[in-house]
Amino acid sequence: MQSQPLLKSATFLEKFGNKVWEIGESIRQVLDFLGDIVVSTYRLLIGKSHFRRNDFLLIVERCGIDTLLLVSLISLLVGMILAFVGSIQLKMFGAQIYVADIVGIAMIRVLSAVMTGIIVSGRIGASFGAELGMMQAGEEIDALKTLGVSPIEFLVVPRVLALVLMMPILTIYADFMGVLGGFIISTLMLHLNPIEYWNHTQHAVKLSYVWIGLIHSLVFGIIIAVAGCLRGMHCKRDSTGVGDATTAAVVTAITGIVIATAIITFICQILEV
Repeated sequence: MQSQPLLKSATFLEKFGNKVWEIGESIRQVLDFLGDIVVSTYRLLIGKSHFRRNDFLLIVERCGIDTLLLVSLISLLVGMILAFVGSIQLKMFGAQIYVADIVGIAMIRVLSAVMTGIIVSGRIGASFGAELGMMQAGEEIDALKTLGVSPIEFLVVPRVLALVLMMPILTIYADFMGVLGGFIISTLMLHLNPIEYWNHTQHAVKLSYVWIGLIHSLVFGIIIAVAGCLRGMHCKRDSTGVGDATTAAVVTAITGIVIATAIITFICQILEV
């Protein structure tokens, strides 16, 4: 019998080149998508966009109500954890009152926005990817194009604007819950004076920290919405593709949140904010 020829495996350079090509294509795809969103947003501002206000309000409601309970629970627990961890070291120096500073600064400056972003990524970003993925698999997006309606204007822009609107509100709420969690642990278990704790929090937290947290939340809202919509719009037209798009939306959003946090923190460090 004639032996079958062995399949030649790809070399390291071929694999590396293919991976670099895929990364380049992904970057180009993201930039094209962002450009379409910018153009569609401009068309919305000048009143030439296919934009349904009722759909937008429904998405805003989902982004807020669907995540409120999780944001409350996680932010409260993170504030409690920060108070516990901070008190372990501060107790050695008799400076437990500075737990208020640690909790207030950490939650309001960074952690509230990051935790809210991660929660919204898993709850809302995944739903965006799944919804648009199902529409792509069912050829509904192609039907919109046939009718002369831009899918970016009709489906993507309302979702982006809804998250940009709701993320700062959820972050402010998470700030309050996080500080409340630290307050509960500090007063009930560390036996700190409630009024002194509140005064220390007010003294430690500057208005600039609040603005930094809000900037984080705005950036995270854009990242989550773009990641979810991008993965959904470009998913394969089968059930496996929809599942992959949903997973990729969450992974992309969380990765983007971590990278954006590092960049914003670095910029704030340079500016000494």
